[in-house]
Amino acid sequence: MTGVPLVAVLLGTDHHPFDRLVRWVDELDASMPADWFVQHGATVLPSRLAGEPMLTPSALHDLMVRADAVVCHGGPGLIIEARAAGHDPVVVPRDPGRGEHVDDHQQRFVGFLSRQGQVTTASSAAGLATAVEHAVGAAERHLGTGPGSTTSLRFGSLVDSLLQRT
Repeated sequence: MTGVPLVAVLLGTDHHPFDRLVRWVDELDASMPADWFVQHGATVLPSRLAGEPMLTPSALHDLMVRADAVVCHGGPGLIIEARAAGHDPVVVPRDPGRGEHVDDHQQRFVGFLSRQGQVTTASSAAGLATAVEHAVGAAERHLGTGPGSTTSLRFGSLVDSLLQRT
């Protein structure tokens, strides 16, 4: 990864607004060096954030493949697609008590996946920041661009073995 990380934020296609998550991303955009792209559905997007209301399946897949981290709501479809694209997504389940959905199925589903270690959940802007930083760091290690990356460690091992031969 070069430059700033790309963080894909995916709110899905439900007609309920998800202002809470968009507000958190807007706050983080001002303080965290990242390119944020928000697929925002029915939620109004602040003008300084990049995004689209809807994406075609191929555009969504392309975004997830390019992204260094994926943040999404608790819909099973997006979570499965993010995992298939190689991400352990950061998930903020919609809360029916805040008018974000009709029932608590996302909260229950995400709780189950979290206990299985398949997603990271965030319940605050600070928690989202920490989870995104961790996800970006994991992407850097996986891609070989961070200090503890497997590529960096393997390269160091090869150099050490070559130096020992001389």
